[in-house]
Amino acid sequence: MNYFWTNTIWYVLLGILTLIELIFVMVRVENRKLTIAFYLTLLGIVLHFETIIFIFMDAYAYYPMIIKNPPMPIDDMLMGNLFSQTSVSATALLVAVLNLKYYWFIIFAVMYGIIEELFLSLGIYSHNWYQTWMTVISLPIYFWVAKKMYEKIIRGIKPSLYYGYIYLGLFLPSSATLTHMFFILTRHQDFNATLFPDPVTSRFLLFSVHFHLLSIPIMLIYFLRFNFIWKALVIIALYIIYYIGYKLNLIWIKEGWFLPVSTANIFGMYLSVVILDKLYDSNRKQKHDRKSKIN
Repeated sequence: MNYFWTNTIWYVLLGILTLIELIFVMVRVENRKLTIAFYLTLLGIVLHFETIIFIFMDAYAYYPMIIKNPPMPIDDMLMGNLFSQTSVSATALLVAVLNLKYYWFIIFAVMYGIIEELFLSLGIYSHNWYQTWMTVISLPIYFWVAKKMYEKIIRGIKPSLYYGYIYLGLFLPSSATLTHMFFILTRHQDFNATLFPDPVTSRFLLFSVHFHLLSIPIMLIYFLRFNFIWKALVIIALYIIYYIGYKLNLIWIKEGWFLPVSTANIFGMYLSVVILDKLYDSNRKQKHDRKSKIN
């Protein structure tokens, strides 16, 4: 059966709407680098939240039918979830960056509620214990948080919050894209699905540990300005941890691919930290340039 016209097309249309929304925002803003960084942070918020309610609490299910014969059925559902959350985050970005009035929070929340009911009626999405009214109630809160976060960024955020923004922004480029979409879906890497009774819980709990074991040490060596020797020692330690996890069967890596996979994950995370820092730093540079012109 060709599922593209019954299932996939609706997620594609949602993706197109998301792109239009993002392009509209980018055209309207002055600092596009900051906007991209903030979008990754907003997306990181919902993806962390989704890890809890979608993966661990089994709130709902998506049926985009994008991936044929996925490693696990949930991998196809994750693609549907990604279309959904990139769209929601794009709207939060729109609300925050363009400083829209609070009544827009309700309008957009109701619109997403209508889309959710449409997807339910089409049979391309289903609820387990979750209900549509939860979306309509929770989205205005998310939009409000996004608006407040952006206000702090424009004024200049404290270092502790800055590191939090970077941490959240790492989830999409490093874990969701590189680890999951590039390595897991191509069957070059995966995580143990038998550590706990539920295979999904087992796999994604290790996936979460993997993200934190990479992100936190790499953020520390980058922002604490470790010298080359200490950076090298931490990187070597990460390789050792990776190898131990590999030998204990906590991480599965395709035969002959240990070094490419571990290296890509470790240095992919480092590159993600560097890029996000440079994108956010554009806000400070822009402020400095404005002050210089005034003086």
